[in-house]
Amino acid sequence: MKKKKINKKKRIIFLSIIGFVLILTLGSVEYTSHSYFCNSCHYMKPFYQSWKTSSHSHIECNACHYPPGIRPKIRAKIEGILQVGRYWTKLYLKSKPWAEIPDESCLREGCHKKRLLEGKVKFKRVAFDHKIHFTDLKRGKQLRCTSCHSQIVQGEHITVTESTCFICHFKKSDHYPQISECYHCHHREDLISEKTSKFNHSLVFDNGFECNKCHSHTILGDGVVPRENCYKCHWEIDRLNKYVDTDQMHFVHIFSHKIECNQCHMDIQHKIIKEIETIADCQTCHTDYHKAQKILFIGEGGKGISHPVPNIMLEKGLSCKGCHIFHEETGGKIIKSETFTSKAQACESCHGRGFARIMKDWEISTDKKLSKLRTIYNKASQELEQSKNTEKEKAQKTLEEAAFNIDIVDRGKSVHNVEYSQELLSASYNSVVEALGIIGSSYKPEAFLAVSKEIPIQCYNCHAGIEEINMQIFGLDFPHQKHLIEQKIQCNVCHSNVRKHGEFIATKHGCAVCHHKDTKKDCTVCHQLQKTFYQGGQLNGHDIAKDIMFEAEAECIDCHLGPQNQIFLSDKNKCLDCHDEDYREIFSEWQDSIKNLIDSTKVIVREKKKLSLSEGEKAQLLNIEQTIRNIELDGSSGIHNYTSTEEILTNLQKELESLGKPM
Repeated sequence: MKKKKINKKKRIIFLSIIGFVLILTLGSVEYTSHSYFCNSCHYMKPFYQSWKTSSHSHIECNACHYPPGIRPKIRAKIEGILQVGRYWTKLYLKSKPWAEIPDESCLREGCHKKRLLEGKVKFKRVAFDHKIHFTDLKRGKQLRCTSCHSQIVQGEHITVTESTCFICHFKKSDHYPQISECYHCHHREDLISEKTSKFNHSLVFDNGFECNKCHSHTILGDGVVPRENCYKCHWEIDRLNKYVDTDQMHFVHIFSHKIECNQCHMDIQHKIIKEIETIADCQTCHTDYHKAQKILFIGEGGKGISHPVPNIMLEKGLSCKGCHIFHEETGGKIIKSETFTSKAQACESCHGRGFARIMKDWEISTDKKLSKLRTIYNKASQELEQSKNTEKEKAQKTLEEAAFNIDIVDRGKSVHNVEYSQELLSASYNSVVEALGIIGSSYKPEAFLAVSKEIPIQCYNCHAGIEEINMQIFGLDFPHQKHLIEQKIQCNVCHSNVRKHGEFIATKHGCAVCHHKDTKKDCTVCHQLQKTFYQGGQLNGHDIAKDIMFEAEAECIDCHLGPQNQIFLSDKNKCLDCHDEDYREIFSEWQDSIKNLIDSTKVIVREKKKLSLSEGEKAQLLNIEQTIRNIELDGSSGIHNYTSTEEILTNLQKELESLGKPM
């Protein structure tokens, strides 16, 4: 009886132990199934942290690292327990952590099952299609999900590894062609959309330009696999001898096991590389021939400017041949050669109509500033030459810096970087002033403004130097400098980007509100066209005699000063201030006569445009149209000078009669 009690007690203890072990095992299995268990080992902490901050943080680690199914799940449980053993026995020190993610895990129900069917995605302005990358062999290689989505990249979990894309697309091979055509990734619809592209490439496509016309130097590196990289993992001779069997290497390392491409391949970079190509053959003889242009384009190398100011075109990878697209025959009697030159049309081939005018404005502005600065520099040089100051040598070096910048802008052409050109000229002026100060010269140069801080930076990026440009608006002379710099009027007062970039929205009334406040101002400062009609002069090749009212010394203000001393557009009633009632009728008759002459002349012009005219006749017709336009812009319909206006229009009709007739 006593023996039975002992056996029963032993069975209870044995079953309790088994139960405890079973509970401990089940508990351990459950505990090790969760992601926070991975964080128990210090060498797993970086991986755990990258997972925790990733888009997959709501998914347990073993759900990705093992495919779906009962057997993989059991394997995951066993692996979890074995990991504990490796950690406590420190076996993990003999090998680095390694894990793979099978495609089945990614494509399981509830995750990315439809990715192959609905595979198109946008990634950093690149159109990527999962379907063609999985279903087609790319350069003979079978890809996996983790071929592109790395397990850990710079602290990120399951992130696209761009270096893999570049190696596959741009690596040169004797066996497989490159997949380097731009349109594979950069689709036209994305490049003409303002939402996905900073520059609308519509004109580029319409003109049939290749991408490398502008974007040269976009690939850096060759992706070669140094043989010594194999020794990182292998030492067996039979394996090392398979180095040349690229198909076998990729099957084992990419498809069978997830090895990062850049573990074997040297890096290939695909980006805009800010370089200017040089032609070695030319450089042999023409040393530093394009040095000035290069300094301007890269925005470095000038004197007195510490920060780089690169041309935006360089930032976007534009090469010299992007603008220098026109052929020009050069050479002497013996040797004729071909070189590439740039013209205004090159700008418009990418930026559209009107951009050539901006380039012309740059040239005009820079020429004006160079002319002013040379005058100041020459005067300073004379002062320095006559000076007997002991610091003369120091001043000379400072003045040489000014000369260097002037020469760079002059020879390098400001169009290569108008913003940097402006800064170089400003630095030159400062150097001249500094040199004069060193020798104590009494010469004080006039103020020189090369870089305008009054113009909004977003406008000045393209319209640098606009303050030097004078325009004709409403037939009036419009100097930008007075309005932008002296009056500090912002660009958006006259221009708007709401409907069309730079649209002119100013009105005559808007100008008059400011300009007509002072009734003692000289009207002819703005009204140059009206001055020509009233005071006499030349208009498109036609002589204009002085108006009889001007000879009678009548001032503008006599006709254009209205009630309450306000400037206004004069009318027939104003005539009664000096003349009798008949002059109101004369005023109307003159205006009606000139308007009828203008209308009838325009009708003849339209008829002549339908004819087949010579180039000379076309130029003559254009001059006639410009003359009519100026008569209309005068705004008085002949009142400023009826006799000359009538005579000009009559002569224009006679000119038109001869156009298009056989000689």
